Amino acid sequence: MDPSDTNKRLAVIRIHITNRELKQAIEGIRELISDQQVWSLSQQIDELENNYRSMLHYLLSGKRDPEQKNIYRQLIRDLYSVADDAAGELMLRNSSTLFYDKVRMMQLHQPVAIDEQWENIARVADTHSLISLLEEGAEKDRRLRSNRTKYENSLQELFYTVFASPRATAGITSAFSRYMEDERLPTEAKELFVSSLTMNLLQQFDAGRADLLLNLCRHPEPAVAIRAIVGIIPLFQLYSERWALYPALESRLQLFADDKLFSRRFMAAVTGYIQAHETEMITRRLTEEILPEMMKLSPIIGKKIRLDEWMGESGLDEKNPEWQKLLDETGLSDKLQEFSNLQMEGADVFHSTFSNLKNYSFFHEMSNWFLPFDPEHSSLGSLFNDRREAGSLLDTMENSSMICNSDKYSFCFSMMMMPEQYRRMMISQLGAEGEEVQKVLEEEEIMNPHRQEETLIRHYIRDLYRFFKLFRRHDEFRDIFSLPLNYHALEAFAPVVRQPLHLERIALYYFEKNNFKEALGAYTLLAEGGSGNGEIWQKIGYCHQMLTDIRGALNAYLHAELLDEQNSWVLHRIAGCYRMVKEPESALTYYRRLEQLRPDDLNLQLQIGHCHLELKQYEKALNYYFKVELLESTNTRAWRSIAWSAFLSRKFDLARNYYVRILEQKPNAHDYLNAGHVELCLENSGETVRLYRLSQEKAGSYEAFRELLAEDEEELQEAGVDLAILPLILDGMHYGSGL
Repeated sequence: MDPSDTNKRLAVIRIHITNRELKQAIEGIRELISDQQVWSLSQQIDELENNYRSMLHYLLSGKRDPEQKNIYRQLIRDLYSVADDAAGELMLRNSSTLFYDKVRMMQLHQPVAIDEQWENIARVADTHSLISLLEEGAEKDRRLRSNRTKYENSLQELFYTVFASPRATAGITSAFSRYMEDERLPTEAKELFVSSLTMNLLQQFDAGRADLLLNLCRHPEPAVAIRAIVGIIPLFQLYSERWALYPALESRLQLFADDKLFSRRFMAAVTGYIQAHETEMITRRLTEEILPEMMKLSPIIGKKIRLDEWMGESGLDEKNPEWQKLLDETGLSDKLQEFSNLQMEGADVFHSTFSNLKNYSFFHEMSNWFLPFDPEHSSLGSLFNDRREAGSLLDTMENSSMICNSDKYSFCFSMMMMPEQYRRMMISQLGAEGEEVQKVLEEEEIMNPHRQEETLIRHYIRDLYRFFKLFRRHDEFRDIFSLPLNYHALEAFAPVVRQPLHLERIALYYFEKNNFKEALGAYTLLAEGGSGNGEIWQKIGYCHQMLTDIRGALNAYLHAELLDEQNSWVLHRIAGCYRMVKEPESALTYYRRLEQLRPDDLNLQLQIGHCHLELKQYEKALNYYFKVELLESTNTRAWRSIAWSAFLSRKFDLARNYYVRILEQKPNAHDYLNAGHVELCLENSGETVRLYRLSQEKAGSYEAFRELLAEDEEELQEAGVDLAILPLILDGMHYGSGL
């Protein structure tokens, strides 16, 4: 069976189980195993079906079983597992993905037991400490390199052993736990273990390993705990339908919710994932807008700014006013400021820069994408040989809060490709900047005592993002960054996420990033939980409006008005919504209230005029439009409104006068069309044809013009036009000057 077909069938089976259509699920599993000749799977599904039939018989006989709920839950859990195993057996035979390649390799070459592996890692780490005590010289360097290679190979073997291992038994889970408690093991080895465990769980659900990962969320070493917390979030999303089947796992999060340290880290990870969803948009803007604009600007800089003036005695610190003027004129200044603001907010602005630096052989190995940055890694040996020279580079790299581990390796590899003189110059420059960076970091530490752990969270999420987007075989993995932004909606997360302050924080992140559907869900939960102040109801209304649910927006704004009757923003929104739902009389009531608060607002006067126009109170509408024109004689919006109101009230000479003025400005298709309507009412058919033809040119096609004309036929009829003349006018347009 083709792997894609296997995945499709498995997806259907899972849907049946989720919908509790267990008979169909059992039949689907039987189809998966029908040609496999795997006796253990056949036996399991037979046993599960017999148990289910017995349970149904007992239930339909009217007998009560206090254990029925637990039996049913266990049956569903087992069906999920058997379905996964049945599909896994087929994939093992037919799939060429990296995961199943590694599983087959492990079956062919029995890997070293996990206990042995961690002993090897601990022994190699101890040996490194002993070798470091030897005298400096070639022999010490040789032994360090040899030891380092053994260490890195051991880490890599550990990663793939965990990544490709089958569903865990109690013994394996116990061994994993002992491994993570061993104080002899370096932190980076434990971090890599957490990543491999997470990647394994993303391939196959395993309650035992999920339980272990949850335990690791409270590991005493922050770097380890943070990787576990970041890892459980997509797992709970990916397997959202299964967690209710494991009450012990769900209750663990309930317990963790009272832990302030866990809650803080968890929320930082959630907001980090929300930010990661905008990375592609930022990358696109950089590559399609900002960088091309800078490239266009560079020749202008060369012509208008002398290099010797720009790089005078004051160096680069003093900005040339002419340079700033060029930035402002091109609009690039605003874009660069936006870029800077995104960077300050913690957005991933470097993904586009480093995405082209992932082709080094180092990144061909899956495990390397999850390595914490280590300047002693053997692949970086030539860069950091000169410890004195490399010290400043190391300080800068280790203190950088902007560049994640993966990008640090990319940066180092690109440095190694440079000619030596350029590399030395860059290291020197980085060293000078490093001192300034350190001062900034110290200031940030005072302002935000949790900066370091937030940086760890941000870096790890970015490392994951790069793996799922840039690894050469990334298509073989389910992209966790394409999962929905549903952190507020997952019941498993509720103990942490639905705490009012946390939920409001998530809602604000959604809202600020224009994820209005998700923001609406989060703000609605806040309102239902009793936290619905005026601002929350305003945002609920705005989300509804952005999702084109005007009635929903109106109801929310009316709710907000009850909490703050004099809020002009809310009153304006209510009035606007009433206009959109074709209730101009109600809109007018709110515009009148706004007029008391903002008597000099000309836009408000226009809106009041529009309401009168929609109520066919043309004289009142004209009075308001004339008032706007009197106060601002160049307001073309007032001109258009006056001209249209005059047309509808059959004051055609007045309408013509204003359309003449409008057509002298920058007329659009509607302006030419409306001016044509006036001439048609004045029985100037030739001028009507000319103006309609100009409207067609602006509209782009005859079909587009015809749609505009059709929309106005009712108004033409009200103005006294016999619509029977329109076909003649249209034919006149077609014949043109040939008549």
